[in-house]
Amino acid sequence: MENIGKKRMVQCLILAGLSILLFLIGVIYIPCFDGGCALMFFSIFLFFSALLVAGIIFYPMAKTFDAVTRDTDMLAQWTYDPASYIRIIDREYEEHKERNAALLIIIDGMILLFVIFFIIFVPDGGVETALILLGIAILLFVVSKITPGYFRSRKEKMPKEVFISRKGLIYEGSIYPYTGFMYGCTRVAYQEGNEPVLVFSFYQITGARIYDPFEITVPIPKGLEEKGKQIPDMLRFNQ
Repeated sequence: MENIGKKRMVQCLILAGLSILLFLIGVIYIPCFDGGCALMFFSIFLFFSALLVAGIIFYPMAKTFDAVTRDTDMLAQWTYDPASYIRIIDREYEEHKERNAALLIIIDGMILLFVIFFIIFVPDGGVETALILLGIAILLFVVSKITPGYFRSRKEKMPKEVFISRKGLIYEGSIYPYTGFMYGCTRVAYQEGNEPVLVFSFYQITGARIYDPFEITVPIPKGLEEKGKQIPDMLRFNQ
């Protein structure tokens, strides 16, 4: 399985190298008041931004990926067989379509109300504004129909392996450390059902005191249900 964090870190370092090249071009070939100084300032900003992202985000991610895959105390590791994985992505595809449809009804419904309002009550420019809003509604409809299929085809190409250790989770090739920069895992729960799952609850800080929660749902293959039930207690996030 490819270490995506290491790959992204290398890309950031390449970007930092390109920013040095831009800086030299600004210094040597372009006069300051003809854009050379602007190019130098931009390249400096790009250089430090690339190093910051590589050091704070992707280096810990790459390090955790290696730690998880080489962990001798692995809690669980499995690979989905093609048939069961197709069922998983088919179910997620249908759920994605349902969520999109519900959201589209709310948003496009509100837009259509505004369209009617502008046509009836705004004589100057109301029709033009209504047409723009109608175009936005049509665009949202098209996007809502395309995105489930796009994400389905993307998931089909992802690795079908799962690694669960005391250091982090790797699911579909992505690494989810339990602790990180402005980021962490708060809970792991086992959910019963026709296809039982482990739900990993994470949060990320997106602003001052703003915690944006999200969940990673990991299906458990048949025959490993008892192992899955043990994982929340082994990780002890619920205590």
